[in-house]
Amino acid sequence: MPTASASLFRLFLTGEHARLCEEQARLCEEVETFAEANLAPLTAGMEARGPHTDHKVRTVLSTTGWLGVLIGAKWGGLDLGHVAKTLILAGLSRRSPAAGAILQASILGAAPIAEYGSEEMRRTWLPEIAAGRCWPTIAVTDPQQGSHILGMTATTRRSGQGYVLDGEKVFVGNAGIADVHCVIARTGSPGDERSLTAFLVERDSAGLDIVRRPANGLFGFSIDTLRLTGVHVPTSHIIGRVGDGLAVAQLASVVYGRLNLAAVALGIHQRLLDETARWVSARPRYDGHLSDLETVRHHIAEMKHHLMATELAVYGAAQLLDQGQSCDPWLYHAKLTAHRAGAAASEHAKQLFGGYAACLDTPIEQLRRDFDLIHAPAGPDDLQLKRLAETVLGPDRSRRARPGHSRQHRSEWSTQHALHRRTT
Repeated sequence: MPTASASLFRLFLTGEHARLCEEQARLCEEVETFAEANLAPLTAGMEARGPHTDHKVRTVLSTTGWLGVLIGAKWGGLDLGHVAKTLILAGLSRRSPAAGAILQASILGAAPIAEYGSEEMRRTWLPEIAAGRCWPTIAVTDPQQGSHILGMTATTRRSGQGYVLDGEKVFVGNAGIADVHCVIARTGSPGDERSLTAFLVERDSAGLDIVRRPANGLFGFSIDTLRLTGVHVPTSHIIGRVGDGLAVAQLASVVYGRLNLAAVALGIHQRLLDETARWVSARPRYDGHLSDLETVRHHIAEMKHHLMATELAVYGAAQLLDQGQSCDPWLYHAKLTAHRAGAAASEHAKQLFGGYAACLDTPIEQLRRDFDLIHAPAGPDDLQLKRLAETVLGPDRSRRARPGHSRQHRSEWSTQHALHRRTT
């Protein structure tokens, strides 16, 4: 099978960007070679162990430098940009969806430090992250509040030269392998958009516990709960300023989270097509194979069609980010398209595999199960549609009328990201 998206870059990178295009083509080949040599031997064991936190994948990925793909060269990172990041995540996820999920979660965890951290905080943590010695997470979601960030109940109180954190954070990617967590907690009155603050909480902090929360897919990748009971955090570990928590959470979710997950979904989608094409081409039927039947070919064409639409959406959004363009709607669109198109491809694959799609020893069953876990993080489809509607119509009347609601509800987080990168 050809390398995924190997020629797609030329739709976006031509002329004076030809050298960059070739570099990214080589990166795509490098990722494919790495995944085959280093991840393929691990996948069967990861799947056999069921829900677990895989430390071996972290060790393997730490050698690549890809955790620092978006970290500036000043801090030892690769600083390759979002298109390159998307290539890496899609390529890894094509071979091991769990490995792609593991890497993207800590790329996401590094974003608050890189974008909002003080000079001292960046100097301390970013070189360690770029070198693969420190793996971060981001912990935003409260158990009862979901996507309603301003409604979170995790609280803080001042104590001496720092703060004390109490509460729980759920669905924390890489909680079990991480060295440091970016935790968003309340420091002000509910409803106030300056009421949240981001804190850097180290793994061995007293009062910090990890509660296992097994999931039914992406075996090896953990989405566990952080329980904070009287965790003391010094003021030097505040990310940005007191009150920046909502901005940190939104920027991480919109700019990094949606595109990261769309890249993982793209890799799984490509693998679904690979496995299905292989299956129908080898499966005997009548005087030929399943692949000779017009109905089967129609299903394969639909899967390819959805894949191409996803590639355009995801790489297009990534390129806009690299250009410093305001592109929030394209990021919502990328996540929405990647999930809907992949879900449609999954259904086409199920039709062609028939009863074998439910058998535990077939890759299609694993891929379908893995793909289901891409839906909710960074917002399910309904949330992406809500945000897209707001780009056309503005917030709904109830939100506009709410006392204290920001007039900048639709502020462009991607623009803030681009401006921040140009000034740091």
